[in-house]
Amino acid sequence: MAATQAVWGIDIGRCALRAVKLRPATEGQVEVVAHEFHEHAKILSQPDADRHELIAAALEKFLSHNDLTKDQVVVSVPGQNTLSRFTKLPPVAPKRIPDIVRYEAEQQIPFDMDEVIWDYQTFQKEGLPDIEVGIFAMKRELIREHLLHFEQAGIEPIAVQSGPLAVYNAAEADGFLAADTTILLDIGAENTDLIVATSDGLWTRTVPIGGNSFTEALVKSFKLSFAKAETLKRTATESKYARQIFQAMRPIFADLVQELQRSIGFYSSTHRDAKVEKVVGVGNAFLLPGLQKYLQQNLGLPVECPSAYKKIVPSAVSGQPAFKDNVLSYCAAYGLALQGLDLGKVTTNLLPTEIAKQVVWRKKRPAFAAAAACLVLAGGLVWFRQVTDMRALASGGQSGSAAVSEAQSVSVIENGPQSGLSERGKAQAILAAGNNLKKQLGALQGKGAKERTETEKLIDLQKNKTIVPRILQIVHESVPVPEGKLGEAATPADVLKAVQEGATPRAQRNQVHIEIFDMLYEPDLLLYNWSSVIDVPPPLNDYETAKNLAGFILKITCLTPNEGGQVFMRDAFLAPLREKGRQPGLGFYLDQVVLHDGTRLDGGASGAATRPISTGRGGRGAGSKPAGSSPTTRTEHVDPITLEPLESEWQFEVWVSVVLGDAPDPEAPKPAGQPPKQGTKPPGKGP
Repeated sequence: MAATQAVWGIDIGRCALRAVKLRPATEGQVEVVAHEFHEHAKILSQPDADRHELIAAALEKFLSHNDLTKDQVVVSVPGQNTLSRFTKLPPVAPKRIPDIVRYEAEQQIPFDMDEVIWDYQTFQKEGLPDIEVGIFAMKRELIREHLLHFEQAGIEPIAVQSGPLAVYNAAEADGFLAADTTILLDIGAENTDLIVATSDGLWTRTVPIGGNSFTEALVKSFKLSFAKAETLKRTATESKYARQIFQAMRPIFADLVQELQRSIGFYSSTHRDAKVEKVVGVGNAFLLPGLQKYLQQNLGLPVECPSAYKKIVPSAVSGQPAFKDNVLSYCAAYGLALQGLDLGKVTTNLLPTEIAKQVVWRKKRPAFAAAAACLVLAGGLVWFRQVTDMRALASGGQSGSAAVSEAQSVSVIENGPQSGLSERGKAQAILAAGNNLKKQLGALQGKGAKERTETEKLIDLQKNKTIVPRILQIVHESVPVPEGKLGEAATPADVLKAVQEGATPRAQRNQVHIEIFDMLYEPDLLLYNWSSVIDVPPPLNDYETAKNLAGFILKITCLTPNEGGQVFMRDAFLAPLREKGRQPGLGFYLDQVVLHDGTRLDGGASGAATRPISTGRGGRGAGSKPAGSSPTTRTEHVDPITLEPLESEWQFEVWVSVVLGDAPDPEAPKPAGQPPKQGTKPPGKGP
């Protein structure tokens, strides 16, 4: 990689696109030429977020401000998608290292080597013969999917680097590392990249806790939407409920500390001479008040957050408030650009070989094109006469076709050519007439094709546009309404007033709150892998239309204060939902309505619940329970509107399959035979 050109480091995370453009300055320093920070309209991991569309929009906005034609680009891939393995090599000749590393990679990478892109980096302490090697790999299909966004935007990277290694390059080059061992923490939206770093080596691990984990804790504690909870998190210090906010996030703080202590303990057990001296935190999550102090107190180590990069020379761009405000967020992009300038210690590159060759070829193609043009021109001069004669002979029958009208062509085909022509002339006349009629037929067939296509598109757009609002209406109409003034309340003030005037006791209220409503379109519901989200796959009722059974899958996360729990939910919510969802004339019908998980939020037993509700912390699957955790306890919290203690709350998941089409006649005989097999789609997350 050349070090004379300016280099962009582009890091696309779950929350935003971050990019930094560097160029060499004097004596190993660099200058910030430009920087970009574009926050996505939605977090990429949200159920209703179109990941590809959001990334494309961020890249489009980035390219509208910058011209990359003369610059080089280095991009990152997420650390959680990168496999990292570290091993020590025996003292060997340098020329034998690649062969030994190849053997180690085949042993430690749990995939076929043709399915992955991998590279390695050697580390060696000065004065010691031992060589430690880091092997970094990523599945080829994941890299191709990530680079597809850049390819569609016309961006050709010269290197692809894992996010944690980019952070290490930034920290090592900028002097963040202590004399012995430093913990680098890059807290992202969903995961935290932990890098145990020294000046001559590193070890990485991805912890499934991120900024979203704090937001989800607020969603569950205060029953807010994700967007409102995110705003509440960012403005926590200004809120009059600051104490309650930090109390709600406290379990996430504790989980993060526990994961860090576990990682540090593992590293210390394998590197007994290592002494961890400090923690360096990057990522905008460290802007969360209290996080830095909490980690410092519980880890027993100083925790630092850099406010500037020492390797950057002062300039108008680096002095901009927009750059200073995002210093913590720019660390990975900064490290990527340093690697592009040959200033990074880790030089691994996960760019697929075929893409790298394409980039090189495209850069050299203009020169090859010019040389090829000269050869073609020279050859053309030699063969010009022969080609001209052959074209004239071959097109002899077509040369007059343009001058032949449709009527003349029909006359020639029906009655034959005019008399007096030679045999060759007659053949040419018939050929010209046929070509002319063929040309006119093609024109007639193509006429209106564009208009027909546009019309079909408009019809498709109109066909099912009312389905989703109708589904939402049915769900809304099925939610039970509290009795009296509480059911008539239209504003939070009305709700509070109704409670103060003596509404029905909270544990007896005919009330269900919908916290989260997720919807996923499935072209064939029978292929949806129910077993990945629910213990028992619910069979569809209508086996006659088993082929291409298109529809939606709904996941409704509900909260009810009624102490009846599951019985109340089935009678008051699920039964009306089933009845209203199978009315004729809707254009769809609710096939299966399944009450899945149920848990008592005050720590009580869930009765027949299959398993506890997910805590919503990053990286854990739906319905999973962290090892060593206990059921969620909310007895110390109050309802943010009515100020009542939350002592009898139940939380449930309701899964619904919505089939497009008219509901089957319940009196019609069921077809014989077994229902079609489900769950053939590869496992994935629910909607």
